[in-house]
Parts: sequence; C-alpha cells; structure tokens
Amino acid sequence: MYQALARKYRPQRFADIVGQETVVRTLQNAIEQNRIHHAYLFSGVRGIGKTTGARILAKALNCAHGPAAEPCNECTNCHEITEGIDLDVREIDAATYTGVDSIRELRDVTQFQPARDRYRIFIIDEAHMLSQGAWNALLKLIEEPPPHVIFMFATTEMQKVPATILSRVQKFTLRKIGTQELVARLRQICEAESIEADDAALEIIARRGEGSVRDALSILDQIVAFSGRAFSAADVGAVLGLSDDSFFARLVALIGAGDHAGILETLQEAADNGRDFKLLYRDLLNFIRNALLSAAGAKVEGAAPAGDFSYSELLRIANLLMQDDDTVNRSEHQRLAVEIALLKAATFPRLRAVEEALRGAPADRAGASSTAASTTAAPKTAAPKTAAPRRSAPVEAFVGRVQKARPLIGGYLAGANASHREGDRITFTFDDRFSADSVSEAREALEKIAAEVFGGPVSIETAVTEAAPAAHSPTREDPVIQAFQKHLGGEIVDSRRSNK
Repeated sequence: MYQALARKYRPQRFADIVGQETVVRTLQNAIEQNRIHHAYLFSGVRGIGKTTGARILAKALNCAHGPAAEPCNECTNCHEITEGIDLDVREIDAATYTGVDSIRELRDVTQFQPARDRYRIFIIDEAHMLSQGAWNALLKLIEEPPPHVIFMFATTEMQKVPATILSRVQKFTLRKIGTQELVARLRQICEAESIEADDAALEIIARRGEGSVRDALSILDQIVAFSGRAFSAADVGAVLGLSDDSFFARLVALIGAGDHAGILETLQEAADNGRDFKLLYRDLLNFIRNALLSAAGAKVEGAAPAGDFSYSELLRIANLLMQDDDTVNRSEHQRLAVEIALLKAATFPRLRAVEEALRGAPADRAGASSTAASTTAAPKTAAPKTAAPRRSAPVEAFVGRVQKARPLIGGYLAGANASHREGDRITFTFDDRFSADSVSEAREALEKIAAEVFGGPVSIETAVTEAAPAAHSPTREDPVIQAFQKHLGGEIVDSRRSNK
C-alpha cells in the first residue's frame, strides 16, 4: 500500500527534524541534565513539526534505554509510540475533546501509575480548540501534576491559550522552515525515492510550501502523480496553475495606471487558465514584496523588476492590497474578493494625484516622475552658497538650509501659511497648533542655523491663524479625499484657504 511522502519521511529522531535546531538542543540538554518539565507547549504554523517533536520527546523519555537524547527506535516502547498504540502515551485531538467531562475523565486517569513506561504522557494537539471550561478543569492538574505525568500541547494559535496556562508550561515556538532548507530536504527525499527534479522545480515547491515541510511534501506527491519520477519547473507550474512574473508585472502596471477594465480582463484570463484566486493573490503579494526588496537595493534571488515604480509607490500599492488580504483568504467568493481588492488598489493614481495636489505639485505628471517627491514642497530659492552669509539673505534660504539639516522641521517651515521677517526676528504662521509647537520645540537649533545664514543672531517665532468656522467643507466631502483618508490613513486637520 502506497504511503504518502509526508508520512513516510516523518522524523523519528531529533536529528531528523529540519530547521528547529534551537528547540532540539534545548530538549536534548534538558533530558541529559534530568531537567524534565511537567508541561510543554509547542507552537507554530502548520506542518513544521509540533506534534512530531512532542512524539519524539515522548519516545526519548520512555525509551527502554532512556531517558536518552535520542530514542533508539528499536525497543517495544519506541515502536508502540510511533504507531500510536502505547497505553501510556495518549494523543488527544482537542477539537473533539473540548468538554469539561472529558477533561475530568483525563484527570482521573492521571492518578494511576503508568502501565509499563516511565511516564504517562498526554499529547494534546490543536490545544487552542479547548473550551474555557476545559482549560479551567486542566489548570490545577497542569500546575501540580503527579510526578509520573507530563503534558505536551501543540497549537497553531498560541494567543488563544489562556495566560494562566502559558505561565505554567515551558513554551517552544517552532519557526517556519527557510526555502533553502526545504529545498535541501526535498532534494534528499527525491534522491531516496529515485525522483529526478531540477533545482528550479524544487524551489517552486518549497516556496509554495510556505515554511511547512508537510505541505511541501504533499505538493511533491501531487507533482509526481502528474509527471512521474522526472519533472521540471514547467510541470510544477502546470500542476499548481502558476503564472510567470510577466503576468504579475502586468497586473501591477494596470493597478498603477488605474485601468479597471484591464484588471478585469487579466483576471478573466487567469480564470480561463483555471487559476486558484486565493493563491493568485498570495503570489501577487509575493511578487510585489520581491519588487520592493529589489527597489530598496536588497539582493534577492529571483526578485521581480521594479519597472516604472519607485520604492515608495510599490510600498503604497502593497499597503492597499494587504488591507484586503484577510478578506480574500476568508471569502467564499474568492474571485469576486480578488477583483474588488485589485479595483480598490487601482485608486492609486487618484490618491497619488491628491498627494501631489496637497504638495502643490503638478497633478498630471507621469507616475515615474513622482518617485523622488519629498514629503514637503521645495523652497522657492536655493540656499546661498557664498562663504559669508548675509543679513539680507531671504527667508527661503533659511528654510532651504533647515530642510537639509533637519528635514522634518524644514517640512513644517516650508508648509507654513506665511513667514515674516522684521529686523532680527522671523515669524512663521501656521494653520495648525501641532506644526507651530513642533517648530517652537526646535527653536534653539533653528536659531543656530539662522545665525549662520543671516550672519548674526535671529530669533524664531511662531503664530497660529484663527480658522474661521465653515458650515460647509467641499474638501472633506470630496470622494477622492475620502478615499485618500480611507486607504492611506490620512486625517483632514483643516482645509487651507486660498491666498488668491
């Protein structure tokens, strides 16, 4: 009878566990030093070895030649624990064992000595599924168990485990397995199974496994069933319905252009090719992440090109898409959820135009040209380059110098409603109290810069304009501004009055 690869190659010793060196070392040291805890909690994403680690620990503690840092896997105890038939090592699925009565029954069992083994061990899988009543029934038992009893919990959602329990167990968080570690493990198994696969194909499988050895092996099983014992990256793409980078680059370009019709046509193309929309959305996010890393100058193997988008623009698009990630994952109508998410992200050009309008920049310039825009408008006149500053230097020169030395404060100064110089005093007037206070707090540093620019002592003062109450604010009601607020987290503090 055929046995799935994930089951056939399930680790049976600590040495077989991939990517959890810290956890393994801690457990082995505890066994060697006879520092066995009465309760353990293994947490982490699916398929990374939580229950497997608990089972190996149970074998190491109850091995006929133990307790040992590695189970022998030869004695009766080890064999029966591996097969799940050991009377003293009980595996419990918390999803079907949530009642208080079940826990009371379990509590009664703990009072008896082990039938044969050294310890009576309870491995409780998906522990977060236990009810509050069940946890309460377990609490006292976990706090002061009989010396022959050990509890081992495994969960993918440690945040759902009560704090009173967490404080009474020894916690181990298992990490996701790295792509290269997964590739190495897949290569090892392929060689053992006489399967021929190129590195590119195994890397795709490892990435799709998302840090889970079990998921990666399940995918490998699926590929072998389709292609036989020899396959390539193209075969993997055909089975998993993958799109190449050009498809995602086209989608991102359409989002950046705000081309709603183009987005829907491209998604129809994906549907015609049988794409899973949940996976498509995940791959799109991964594509943008790689493009972000590339745009930021990081060296990432297989990173997607940034195209005509800057780092800040890619970050904005990624943020827009991430807002709907949970909705896409949970929706029963995944295609519709993806369509809505991408169409919402396609408001990007209008949001960018609003940003530029608020900065005073031309709204119709090309997307690529906005990539170098700063958070504040540039001063009208560059700071003078003369060696000896003059008292007659314009205020704009001072603002320009501040923008170079203190960009944040320089931004506040450049955004001032008005500036007025009278003798050795400059007063900046702001529309809001926050900007004025921020400048006032930096007064000492600003006056030092002013002394350099104007050749002598200059005091910096601030003032706030009194905003007249308005019965109607078109700015606040503008749908584009409202979208800007919703997607980018902005807040309208006040609507600026025109000086025309």
